[in-house]
Amino acid sequence: MRKILFAIFSVCVLALTSCAEGDGDKDYGLMKIYMPQAMAGGGIGNIYNVPSGGGEYTYNFEADGDNINVFLGVMRSGKAAGEAFTVDIQTSDEQSAAQAAELGAEIMPASVYTLPSNVKVEAGTNSKTFHLVLAKQALSTYAGKKLVLCIGLANPSMYELSDKGTAVTVLVDVDALMKSI
Repeated sequence: MRKILFAIFSVCVLALTSCAEGDGDKDYGLMKIYMPQAMAGGGIGNIYNVPSGGGEYTYNFEADGDNINVFLGVMRSGKAAGEAFTVDIQTSDEQSAAQAAELGAEIMPASVYTLPSNVKVEAGTNSKTFHLVLAKQALSTYAGKKLVLCIGLANPSMYELSDKGTAVTVLVDVDALMKSI
């Protein structure tokens, strides 16, 4: 019995001392670019509801004068501080039309929104926020409706796009959004 207890004790001590200090801070995994908002529903469906809920801490936008800024972002996976990179921001009319039909919504007209054409993530960081800017006045003409816009990433200057999470369907409930601001 002593031999068995000594063997178990020895294995436990060996297991506890085998990891070098700082192993948890090492960079593991691949560096891939994705949109965090595409993972909001666990990566299933890629629907990003705006507003995201009814509580004061669940909103994913801010009102700014005549505009509403919907928070979106670009992120690079991996722990190491990487090099600077840019990625193009694109919309898809075909995907927006398909999602609008599926969700009982309308395609968001170009007169309602503006988006940057690309986003630059600075060296030493792994993410950058950008905005889908909605014009309040133009948006108010769609009262009672839900608007859809499919936004995706393309053409990274460095690293690779992730296989998943590089496109998101923004679903704007116009009445709920206007009531929230």
